[in-house]
Amino acid sequence: MLSRDLTENQSQPRVIIYSGKGGTGKTTISSSTAVALARQNKKVLIMSSDPAHSLSDVFNTQISRNDPQKIENNLYGLEVDTIYELKKNMSGFQKFVSSSYQNKGIDSGMATELTTQPGLDEIFALSRLVDEAQSGKWDALVLDTSPTGNTLRLLAYPEIIIGGNMGKQFFKLYKSMSSLARPLSGNSIPDEDFFNEINVLLKQMEDINKFILSPEVTFRLVLNPEKLSILETKRAYTFVHLYGINIDGIVINKILPTSRTVGEYFEFWSELHSKYLMEIDNSFYPTPVFRCNLQRTEPIGTDALHEISKLVFGEEVPDKIFYSGKNFWIETRKNAVTEDHREILCIKIPFLKDAEDVKVERMGTDIAVTVDRAQRVITLPRALYSLELEKYIREDNLLRVVFRELPVEKEEVELSVNKNMLDKLRSMRRLKI
Repeated sequence: MLSRDLTENQSQPRVIIYSGKGGTGKTTISSSTAVALARQNKKVLIMSSDPAHSLSDVFNTQISRNDPQKIENNLYGLEVDTIYELKKNMSGFQKFVSSSYQNKGIDSGMATELTTQPGLDEIFALSRLVDEAQSGKWDALVLDTSPTGNTLRLLAYPEIIIGGNMGKQFFKLYKSMSSLARPLSGNSIPDEDFFNEINVLLKQMEDINKFILSPEVTFRLVLNPEKLSILETKRAYTFVHLYGINIDGIVINKILPTSRTVGEYFEFWSELHSKYLMEIDNSFYPTPVFRCNLQRTEPIGTDALHEISKLVFGEEVPDKIFYSGKNFWIETRKNAVTEDHREILCIKIPFLKDAEDVKVERMGTDIAVTVDRAQRVITLPRALYSLELEKYIREDNLLRVVFRELPVEKEEVELSVNKNMLDKLRSMRRLKI
């Protein structure tokens, strides 16, 4: 597997990650963005992490799974193949998981298929994205992801599955214990290759998390003006902000024109779209919202995709960072009378006021924040390590987690001396005098 060192002062190319509900047109919007940038004389790589790859279809050309392939001048494409990446990078992991399934009586062919664990599509795709971004070959990279749920699962994968810092320590302990237990347990204990590959995978996921928090990397969510699409996009918007990732744009795709032009049959849907457009503008403010009407023909090929980019972005440059907001910060409050002070970790969570279940729990140097079905394990800044979690407060769309200094208890020191021994010491002192 590839490993890398991310440095703070290393220049990064512009990276745009498109996500959204299945069927909203993510591939069309991401491809049109890439074409527009390439035709502005920028060297662009567009990648797909969706197992049901559509880049080849939308560009009407076969795109490679191994190396970036030229589509037109300045534009290259790559479709990440999970099975290929798994065999190339994690053969030890695949061998152990496959043999474990076969030991339970599962057919060898089925066992091999089951080694493709949930989330690996996105992990390999984003890991490859990091490698390409660090290569220095590209001015911009555009990633067309799989449907929203898979993308968000990747963000949670390192923390929920691994369990933050405590989980990493447990993994090291398990690795040490397994080397002692392996001679007694045979094939039921993973070998050294398995642990080495998992360690590299964990390092890659840490690199991914660090990479997507870079200021040059932004998410954009694609949705349709429909109820289910809006609800899923709201959940994604909350989840991505919970992880501190910048969303710099919302793209509404497949909008029906006004009712006067679509005919009687579509008048109901056209009016419904108009209503939902207002809701979307209000819900995601101040994030910029871009719009694209449903086209009369399918946008296939680079020329048609370039026209789509003009409809979406108008005169704007597609790789511009349209919005940047702060999601985490610390405030200090001091009581002038008691001189007590509190450190408050502020977390901006869109739609928090609509959430039914919000919980914050302390886990060593981490806190687990749960908002309905979304959970994030956040590693605390060192300044809060020694402080005690006192409470958490919901204020509109802001979660305030209040920490206080641990009270110092004054212990009364009691002398416990044998009375006979004390009398003997006193008598000896009188004799000396």
